[in-house]
Amino acid sequence: MVYLGFFSSIDQFVYNAVNSFNPGQYLLYSLVVISSFGEVVNLIFVAIIFTVIRRTRKMGMILMITIVILAILVSYMKPLIDQPKPPESQKIPALPEGFQLESDSLLTEARNFSYPSNHTATITAFVYIVGTILHQKTKKYSYLLWVLPPMIMFSNLMLGLNYVTDLVGGLLIGLVISITTSNIMKLEVPFMMNKFKSTHQ
Repeated sequence: MVYLGFFSSIDQFVYNAVNSFNPGQYLLYSLVVISSFGEVVNLIFVAIIFTVIRRTRKMGMILMITIVILAILVSYMKPLIDQPKPPESQKIPALPEGFQLESDSLLTEARNFSYPSNHTATITAFVYIVGTILHQKTKKYSYLLWVLPPMIMFSNLMLGLNYVTDLVGGLLIGLVISITTSNIMKLEVPFMMNKFKSTHQ
């Protein structure tokens, strides 16, 4: 439906409405920091930390595999859907040096297209996988994690990085891939103890 342009008028309407709002400099910095939570490099780093820790090793491996699958999938989907990025926002260049967001795609050929949002897809996968494990111990904090995807979606929209459909598409793809990898790799089943331990110990 996005490919056929069914939502182009809605995208443009929301983009123009949001773009008319001029946030202060401090709010702008905050939005950039929030959006950076969805960067692939940052989440891969978190997945590596989880993988190193014995208790969260399986979760970390599944998270890393999911993020890599999403990064590759999104990079190839963008040129296929062929939705051009929103007009260059005048807000981003106003940021000080060092406040730069990672590109939303790993492939250079895909960087001029915006559907789906890689930031939203990866943060959704992170929240689903970590939240599933956290839910086994404390439901309150697992639900709290779900604040992250809407926050990143809002910040990307405010920064003029994505249209609404890009964000919704990223959310759905992140859910589909994370649920699939979690089920295939049995996320909720802990690693089995080593069956080959010596019986002489």
